[in-house]
Amino acid sequence: MDTGATVEAPKAKKFKGPRLCEKEKLAIIGTADTMPAAPFSDKDFEIWAVAQCVTFPVFKRGDVLFEMHNEHYWREPAVLKRLKEQPQPLYMQDHYKELPQSLKYPLDLVLPYKRYHTTSITYMLALAYHSFVTTGNPKHVALFGVHMEASEEYTTQRPCCEYWLGRMEGAGIDIFIAGGAILRSDGLYAYEGYDPMCVKFRLRIEGLRNGLGVRNEEQEKAALAVAKQEGAILEMEHWLREAQTGALHQPTPGLI
Repeated sequence: MDTGATVEAPKAKKFKGPRLCEKEKLAIIGTADTMPAAPFSDKDFEIWAVAQCVTFPVFKRGDVLFEMHNEHYWREPAVLKRLKEQPQPLYMQDHYKELPQSLKYPLDLVLPYKRYHTTSITYMLALAYHSFVTTGNPKHVALFGVHMEASEEYTTQRPCCEYWLGRMEGAGIDIFIAGGAILRSDGLYAYEGYDPMCVKFRLRIEGLRNGLGVRNEEQEKAALAVAKQEGAILEMEHWLREAQTGALHQPTPGLI
């Protein structure tokens, strides 16, 4: 029965920043296909996620959210409404009164390591790295829903992620990546994937590509010749019309 009582939104916890990783195991979550495999029910894991994850039904838990886009994005009514509904700590570019749970991302603490960030995920990785350097946690970082294997934007995002993961691994953090293209290759260069038949295939492909280049150049020359031919036809059709109307035989005024 509707009693008319107002249901209050969950109150946000207050944290004095920066909010670092509090457990030995940390899962960093993106929105790609392996997100459902994240350890949502494993309480040994702390979970950091990009804020958009909450729009996915398979997303079950996020201890800290990250919304690193500027105000032009998150002040959109639908986005702002979604963020207001999340009570957990929310890292953003600043603290905003509309979002009491928001925390200013400690950019001043992570930039000294390297001024290199091309995606929200790298800000998460850098903060995890800073957390390990200053507190010893996390000792294990697992990525789920972070693939970086499609679209042109990942040509800049993936190398940046790989840089931070390399620093983390070099510092002693154990890294696990669920799927995707990060820190993966088709084989060990010069040791794997060099079957003699593969070499022949590569040479054949190279020859075909060179031949295609020649054919494309020939097509361009042919297209230019066609354009010239069509231009000559249009010119002659013009003079034909002039001749048919007798314009070519009319005396020029002033010369009679």
